[in-house]
Amino acid sequence: MVNVHFDNIRQHIINALDKASERIIVAVYWFTNEELFDKLIEQIEKGCKVELIIHNDFINNRNTGLNFQHFVDKGGEFYFSDGYNPMHNKFCVVDNQILINGSYNWTYYAENKNRENVLIIKEEKDTIESFINEFERLKSLTEKVTEIRQLTRFEVDENNVLRARDYLANDIVFQAKVTNRPEIVESAFQIAPDNIEVQKTAFALDLTKKYRLKHSIGSSLINNGYKIIVEKGSMIPVSSSAIVRTTVDNQTSSEATIHYGENPKATVNPKFAKMRLNGLPKKPAGEAEMKYHFTIDLKGNLRMEKYSLDNGKKQILTKKITGLLEEVTDEKTA
Repeated sequence: MVNVHFDNIRQHIINALDKASERIIVAVYWFTNEELFDKLIEQIEKGCKVELIIHNDFINNRNTGLNFQHFVDKGGEFYFSDGYNPMHNKFCVVDNQILINGSYNWTYYAENKNRENVLIIKEEKDTIESFINEFERLKSLTEKVTEIRQLTRFEVDENNVLRARDYLANDIVFQAKVTNRPEIVESAFQIAPDNIEVQKTAFALDLTKKYRLKHSIGSSLINNGYKIIVEKGSMIPVSSSAIVRTTVDNQTSSEATIHYGENPKATVNPKFAKMRLNGLPKKPAGEAEMKYHFTIDLKGNLRMEKYSLDNGKKQILTKKITGLLEEVTDEKTA
């Protein structure tokens, strides 16, 4: 018998774990979900033998993550998968009778963001036995761990096979929402400080203070023109782009000043930065394209990037612009 699940997967797994009376084996790449972890501890305390294999990276093994040493101390059998050939399975077998297998890591990100699936399989003796045999093979490739040294955040890129830094940051954001602990969001920003999308997710989930831009930010153009790149009133964090073109034949450099304000004449608006991009290809006027990409994060850091769409030459500047931001309440943004 096979049941397929695409939603509320965590609860379906918990329901299966609740049926255990003798043995649970789990092989999962990433494991951060506290409810699933607590259920394993609960089953150990009831007398079940629980064995667990996970990948040894910063998502799983950190001081702000699950306490796998507690799992070991309670009597659980714990293994890190072979680091050279990482174990990427996501399966669990309960009492040699129920198999859970699918795409689902045991994480907050998998539960709350990704489109995932699991199959819960019963009464398929040969299939279930194959997974049990594979679990035993995976165990044979490594050693049981009795003392766990947690990785520091400076080791986040070790064994980073699947963009662990970005995944972990997003996972912490969803953990903060699910567990009603907005204070842990800051650790997500520290893990992936340059990933503006992580901050956008936290903002969308109402886990951060709200700021908006008091003035537009833009670039000067030829003949004192002004091109707005980030508009006044934009909620922070924000990212915005604009494309500009050369204005004379065979132009090999582009210089512009960066301003804040709304006046169509650049010099009327206060200037706070200058950007110069060299190495443009020689082309007729208007054919060489450059792109501005500006991001403003929750700390008020403006990152200004200007690059050639022809050869990738670029310049990057950063500027603190907290004075151009204002905190807003829900009433003012409504």
